[in-house]
Order: sequence, then structure tokens, then C-alpha cells
Amino acid sequence: MNATLHRFRRWPDEDAGTWARGLLAGISGDGQEDACVLGRLDGADGALLVLWRTPADAAAVRVPDPGFLVGSGSYELLERVAGSAAGSAPEFAQVLWFPGGNAARTDAHVRAGRERIDPAMRTVSGVVVTYVLRGADDALVVVTLVTGLPVLEDMRRAVFATDLLPWEDPALLTDPERVDVDRVLHARLATGVRS
Repeated sequence: MNATLHRFRRWPDEDAGTWARGLLAGISGDGQEDACVLGRLDGADGALLVLWRTPADAAAVRVPDPGFLVGSGSYELLERVAGSAAGSAPEFAQVLWFPGGNAARTDAHVRAGRERIDPAMRTVSGVVVTYVLRGADDALVVVTLVTGLPVLEDMRRAVFATDLLPWEDPALLTDPERVDVDRVLHARLATGVRS
């Protein structure tokens, strides 16, 4: 499965939900699955995430008003992990952006996510779903949708309470280059949940 992630300029403060629904409705292309429109809490910018069944579906995507976008990328969907609140309407999101250019580092992050972080996250109430996306340049983007802002702090505590696994090399496990905390302006998830 593949994903496209389109970053856009400032979103409207008023009636953001209607604006986001219109943006998502304007995405053309077959094979869509989960999709969400995210706006940073400071209102500066946001992102439109859409999952696609095939690479061809992702490549054929058309976005309305492309002049509104400040960047876009295509990714392979490595993980779609349902959380303890799967089926609930997400209200907020955390987006972690890791740089590309180092396949070994990205492999280490992905394995640590599967073997150490995912088990810790299962204990956190309010996590709806986490998507792990990998770009062709080995950039990694991790998007987690949650039911409330306090869940993000609970996630952080759960992850920092874990011990590194014997195989983990701290030199490869770097911090993300950017962390966004977003409002979920609109979501259409495989569970049928809409916000």
C-alpha cells in the first residue's frame, strides 16, 4: 500500500471542518483508503494524508488547487497499527518527520517501532491509529491520530519508559527533525469513522 502526503499553506481559522471536507472531496483518483486533513495547532500549515491501494493509484492522484500546496511526497505504507481507541473519532495528531539519506538508520527506526514502541503504545488509551510511511529517499514519517491532546503526553511517557532492546544502536536512533502537533480537521478512516 502507498500514501501521498501533501503539505499546504495556512488553513482557514473559521469553518475549517467544511474547508477540509471540501479539500478531501476534491482529491481525484481510484483506490483511496484512509485519508485525513491535519492543521497545525498554531495554524501555520497542515497536511493532507491519503492511503492508496496501489502505487499506480498514488501516482495518478490529482489535488484541487495545486497552487495552495507547499510540498508533496509519495511514500510506501510500512505499518497501519490500530490503537486502543480504534473506531473512535480522532481529534488530534502527532506527525514525526525523520530525515532520509540513511537506509540503516531508517531500518533501525522501523524495527524499534515494531518491537519496542508499538507494544508500549498498546497500553495507551486514546490512540486511534498510527501510520508509518517510508519515502524513496529513506525519509520516515510517523503519523498518530488520537482522541485528545493529553494522549500525546501519555504516548511520550510510555515510549520513554521503555528500555532499548539488545540489538538497538543508540547512534542510529536519532530524534525526528520535526514534530508537528495538529488538529484533525477531517478524517475518513477504514473503520468508517469520520470527524
